[in-house]
Parts: sequence; structure tokens; C-alpha cells
Amino acid sequence: MSFSRPRGLNHAAYLTRDTAKTVAFYTDVLGMRLVGHALDDKVGSTGEAQRFLHTFFEMADGSCIAFFDLEGLGDDADQTIVPKWVRHIALSVDSVEELEEARQRLVAAGIDVIGPVDHEGIWQSIYFFDHNDIRLELTYQTRPLDERDAAAAADAVAAWTASRSGGRAATSVAS
Repeated sequence: MSFSRPRGLNHAAYLTRDTAKTVAFYTDVLGMRLVGHALDDKVGSTGEAQRFLHTFFEMADGSCIAFFDLEGLGDDADQTIVPKWVRHIALSVDSVEELEEARQRLVAAGIDVIGPVDHEGIWQSIYFFDHNDIRLELTYQTRPLDERDAAAAADAVAAWTASRSGGRAATSVAS
């Protein structure tokens, strides 16, 4: 199999300042499912020290809208100071081999590529910017997200929310 173009949207990522409200809106109002998360103290694609919670909400076709909640970013922070790695579009490829072929094609075109980066053993990704300074991710998802991932994401959201609210009880999260 050779890389010709991305198969489809894996996720588009945006910033949230309140994960609990984001979960409530996307699950309760829009009916999407909280299906996965990534929680770390370091950005895998840049090496930057930044504690974050990255949550994924699944649409009917299996693609996701995702959100980063960044520790230390105040509620009144200007959107223009959001780190460049937060807002990005992730496009799916069909195999690790396709991901490597795409990386080689990008490098041959003179484009700086970071990765592949392993995310929680579920996603293998490469990162780069287009000529408009839009961050793109090509990703191979090694397995479908399942109920265990959804439960782990709900637990991570509850713990994140409790830590951000000074230990007050976290809002219940529907998965």
C-alpha cells in the first residue's frame, strides 16, 4: 500500500478553558460521545513542558472534535497566545507504512516534520505546518476507541476538573 492522500478526518483540535462544560455541551447537547483522552506534562509533538488534557468527542462517522485544556492558561487569556500546537487538523491514514511514506514525501518536499510520535499506544502521528502556518497531523489509529477508553476519558476529565477547581467535587461526566 502506498500513501496517495489522507483517508479522512481523524480529529480537529481546539482550545477549551473548561473541560467539564465542554463535555456537557458536546455530550448532552450535541449527543456526541466522549471516547478518548490524552493527559501529559509534555507535548509529544514538540517536547514543550505543558500539562494538558486532550479530550475526544466522536461523531456518527467515527471522526472526532477534540479539545485541549492547558494548565496555567487563565480564563481571560487572549486566544492569540494559544500555543501553535493546540489548533490543528488531524487526518487519518490507513497504515504505519503509509504514515512513513507520507513523512518521506513531506521531507523530500523540504517540509519540517516531527515524528512519528506514539500517543498512548493508540495513535502514531507526524506533525508539520502548511504554507499558511496551519498545523497538520497525519495519524494512523492502531485500534478503534472502545468503552474502556471512554471510561478512562471520563475518569481523566473528573480528575482534571477536580484539580482545576481546587479539589471541589467534579461535575459528573456522561460518556
